[in-house]
Amino acid sequence: MHAEVEELRPRLKEVLYDCAVDIRATKAALYLFDGSSRFELVTEYGFRGAIRPSADEKDALVDRCGRGRTPFFVNGVASEPRLSELLYAASTDRLLAAPLYSRGKLIGFIDMRDKAAKAPFEKDDVAKAQHIADRLVELLADKPIFGHRFIALSKLSGAHPSAVVAPHEPIVSNGVAAAPAAGPAPVAPKPPAADPAAARPSPPPTPPPAPSMASVVIQARSVAGRLFAATPETLSDAEVAAARDVLRSILLIPGAVAATFSAYGHLGGVQEIAARSTLADEAKNLLQSKLNVWLTKRGEAGGAIRTSVLTPFGTSGAVVTGADIQKVFTAPLTAGALKGLYLTVAFTGNPERVAHELLGVMHAHLQLVLEQSLQRGALASLRARVAEKLVEPELTKYPELRRHTAAVATLSEAFARHLGLPAADVENARLVAVVHDAGMRLLDYERLYRKKDLTQEELGFLREHPVVGAAMVEPLLGPDVARAVLCHHERVDGRGYPNELHGDEIPLLARVVQLCDAWVAMTDPETYQTPETPETALATIASAAGSQFDAELAAKFADYVRTRR
Repeated sequence: MHAEVEELRPRLKEVLYDCAVDIRATKAALYLFDGSSRFELVTEYGFRGAIRPSADEKDALVDRCGRGRTPFFVNGVASEPRLSELLYAASTDRLLAAPLYSRGKLIGFIDMRDKAAKAPFEKDDVAKAQHIADRLVELLADKPIFGHRFIALSKLSGAHPSAVVAPHEPIVSNGVAAAPAAGPAPVAPKPPAADPAAARPSPPPTPPPAPSMASVVIQARSVAGRLFAATPETLSDAEVAAARDVLRSILLIPGAVAATFSAYGHLGGVQEIAARSTLADEAKNLLQSKLNVWLTKRGEAGGAIRTSVLTPFGTSGAVVTGADIQKVFTAPLTAGALKGLYLTVAFTGNPERVAHELLGVMHAHLQLVLEQSLQRGALASLRARVAEKLVEPELTKYPELRRHTAAVATLSEAFARHLGLPAADVENARLVAVVHDAGMRLLDYERLYRKKDLTQEELGFLREHPVVGAAMVEPLLGPDVARAVLCHHERVDGRGYPNELHGDEIPLLARVVQLCDAWVAMTDPETYQTPETPETALATIASAAGSQFDAELAAKFADYVRTRR
């Protein structure tokens, strides 16, 4: 284990003993990531030798900590089969685990066992365990361990600490830039920094205190809480599309010739009909008539509706007429707080029991699909609002920065779609584009914004923003976005920062946003510098392909730009 951890071992053990005081756990062990692939035991109490010295990334407890990201407990050896052997090996039957996260990575975990007086672990213990985990992470936050290249986070008031500036990679940020001390010219043209030797000897004035990272995260979580409390009041096109897919499956039920999804009061009133073949007007009118009668009997209102008919199996079969429809079943659909949703299915005769059972299954499935679609939509909206909250002060104060951010986000989203990335990655690409420089707000952005004569100390100060930004966004937007934020100044040739990653070690989303950010900086007609022509900008990107930019992505980006012109 690293020497830095050895020095901290007494303090780490002191915090670990709070597991006994606050939670009353009779045993507790602290494991820390060794920077390669294992978690090593650092300190423990109470196990009396019945404890493993290390655990790898395939370990059941490590995997559970990595997936859950928050403390959890197990009461009983058989409660969670994957952890049964672990409990049995230490002669325990209750477990409370607390993951330790820093800079978007799992850096360790606390393994607690058997509460005093044979009491079970409870929900209150989870909050206490999180507090202890947070204290441990705070002790380890500024240590060059866990596979990170160390960059000390500056104090948010008072003098700035110096930081070593690598000689190859330019600082490229929205409105803040400096040229490298040596090496190739930066791809995105930015105002050059003064030669460090010519820097003024007097230190810069002490900036006003920046908001703490905790306060920024609390603000964004407040937005999240308000948005989560609000339930969507209407369907979107995404929910209608999801319902349309289920209707196709319903037609596979024996005897079913048409299936209808009706949504009154949503999107102006919509109705999707899936039919086995061409649906005659009389059959369509019959279905609507049956639905209206059913609504009237229940005392429910219909309303205006726009009908769309699809024939997923083609139109080569016989036309479905009114005479073909012998039985029609209608049932309401429940999705969140939404009302006015109905499923209607038409059969050519009396359906058999199996058909009834399948219809019940498909009805439940459609409700689940609608619920999940609503939740995805609400979550996407929530994450977008939270991302904006994280950078809101700067975007409000600097309109040109807002325009730049919006342009990079739109381009990143479009380019991700062009690449054929999954919908979740397309959404994340936009979020990364919005928040990639969020860490700047805690690093004296007000004073350094567009400053052209940055000193060596200020350059080092600015280089901290990927780490700070990743720490800010990880609790709110998740590890994928946080890791892309952390790596958006990495270079495929390994000369970037903060971790000098190479090639595919850099997350794809970071490489995508890096290209889009550079393109907008070079070509935006409203930028503070003379914009380059598209061909000149593409040539500049091509010249840096394989060094600053991913060569394959750069080629695909050039193709995308040319096809949309």
